[in-house]
Amino acid sequence: MNLTTRGKWLSAIAAAVGAWVFFGPKDTDSVEVSHSAAHPAARTAAAAASATAPRSLPGLLQALAQRVADPAAAPALFASHSWYVPPPPPPAPGAAAPEPPPKPVAPPLPYKLIGSYTPDGEKTVFFLSAGDKVFDVHVGETLDNTYSIDSYSNGQLVLTYKPLNEKQQLQLTGTAQ
Repeated sequence: MNLTTRGKWLSAIAAAVGAWVFFGPKDTDSVEVSHSAAHPAARTAAAAASATAPRSLPGLLQALAQRVADPAAAPALFASHSWYVPPPPPPAPGAAAPEPPPKPVAPPLPYKLIGSYTPDGEKTVFFLSAGDKVFDVHVGETLDNTYSIDSYSNGQLVLTYKPLNEKQQLQLTGTAQ
């Protein structure tokens, strides 16, 4: 069956009208009696609600037109709202400002200088111990990516703690050099 656009619209309108007639509100003359075992007060409330409910589209529109909003509540429908939170009040003039946290310092050196050795014509090798480990290092090297060996003078090895760029000195523990 080949329907034109006009025919399709007419079919859709006819289907909508048929649905309205079949499923729509009932006529006030055709009251259905319910034989449910509901409470008598509930049946009375349901009967009162069905008696006041409009049964046709014009009645429904008339009931909607008679609804009136409270004029005092009308501005609140589209009132603007703000999420602004005011900052805390400034401290009282007599209150002291909180002290800044202490400046971070390097931890104590985990190494001990146990000796050094200078081969003929080469750089001095320094022997450091940390726990059960022994390290052999030269000036200019880095230990554990944390300490750099900077210099050696007067029996002291100068190391720099890299995270804070803080210099620390390490004394030679043995008497022989």
